[in-house]
Amino acid sequence: MAGKHFESLDDEARALHDSWDSIVRIVLLVAMLTILVWGACTLLRLAVHFALHVVLEAVTPKTWEAAAILLLSLTGSGIVRGLLAQRAVWQSAFGDGMGTALSNYHVTYDHEGDDPQPRYERPAFALAARKFVTTLLTIGSGASGGLEAPVVMMGEAVSAGFARVLAVRSEHELRTYQLAGIAAAVSTLLGAPFTAALFATEVAYGDRIIYRKLAYCLWAGVIAFWLNGWLSGGYEPLFVGPAHSEVYSIAELGAAALVAVTVSVPVAFGFGKAMVAIEKFFAARVRSGWHAVVSALGTGIVALALSYAADLSPAHVLGMGERTLSGILAGDAVLATWWMLLLVLVGKTITTGLTMAGSGSAGLLVPSMYLGGVSGALVAHLANLTGWTQLDPALFAVVGLGSSLVAVIGVPLAAIALVLEVFGKSFGPPAILACGVTYLLTLKFKLYDAQRSSPTPTADETGG
Repeated sequence: MAGKHFESLDDEARALHDSWDSIVRIVLLVAMLTILVWGACTLLRLAVHFALHVVLEAVTPKTWEAAAILLLSLTGSGIVRGLLAQRAVWQSAFGDGMGTALSNYHVTYDHEGDDPQPRYERPAFALAARKFVTTLLTIGSGASGGLEAPVVMMGEAVSAGFARVLAVRSEHELRTYQLAGIAAAVSTLLGAPFTAALFATEVAYGDRIIYRKLAYCLWAGVIAFWLNGWLSGGYEPLFVGPAHSEVYSIAELGAAALVAVTVSVPVAFGFGKAMVAIEKFFAARVRSGWHAVVSALGTGIVALALSYAADLSPAHVLGMGERTLSGILAGDAVLATWWMLLLVLVGKTITTGLTMAGSGSAGLLVPSMYLGGVSGALVAHLANLTGWTQLDPALFAVVGLGSSLVAVIGVPLAAIALVLEVFGKSFGPPAILACGVTYLLTLKFKLYDAQRSSPTPTADETGG
């Protein structure tokens, strides 16, 4: 059904893509939509960063008072989330959010005719508002997870609400706004407009890119990028990578491929299985009403245990992990040993799993990229112990970061673009190699059940 509908275009759908009037109108509306999405996502980003900064700074000293603050912050958030999760209207606002966004995007493909009503029947602005609250409660309290999936869900929801307010009556136009909203959200978070546009189209269709949709996504990504610069007074890179020559040795390229095989693929499968195992444990051993509180308490205990036993700052296993990746890239002495990186890897996996099992609202993409970056640096350190070669851990952290994104969600072009936009073209060759190898090895793996390939890969691209 979806395949035939994907191939057939009515006069309105053709006009949407071929009429200059329609193109100009949609360009202007996408600009307006981007401002709305950027505002919502920026407010969430700033609020989460502020709350997380307050919590992590308060728990930095190893004192009983600091430990009590961390446990109170996490369990207090868990109590509120647990109460909200009992209400049916709030349940869709918990979890990762990427699956919900993809399901809302694809719902119009499952109905005959050019009708956006199936999406309009689902929550939009209210869903975005609830996702804002649950994400702030989760990550802002110190729980482990990323912002990328929540902002993707918010971007899609705001876009659907925007189209409904404008009484858009074509599902083709609705999907243009949905993808543009997702691109705007990702660009707001990463500060990488090309990556954001590629991500939106790749994650929606999997095996191909709809280029006319991509054009509007690029427009949305650039506007969000400009708004970021306007707000901060200049460009602020997500990470600052180390300098590296554009010429790579055979050993370095071979190690990049090794990272894909030994790090990115195991991270994709292992991380997914770890999340499932922790959720099954909670389902079997903990009463549903207590999931959020018990998982929050467990997250705090893991962070404190690593802090006291291994002198590992809670910031390395809580929150979004940006400090840890920045430390690896900067050559932080605390993260310069293989056993410390291994502790970070295990600790972050456990705290993220506990967060997701306990009605948390946080993304899995950033943790997977985090784990890939840490694992890449770990492989470099272990290789250096052999004495056969001397690899730069920071370089392989970048390679692991990019290829893990491919392994988890299958967006090779977006992952390569992320490395080029954030770290520079000198990191291109090993990233391209690692992402290509990872994509081939993980073609059949999907973390999100709602992610699917385009209905008919050979159909006319305007059917998207």
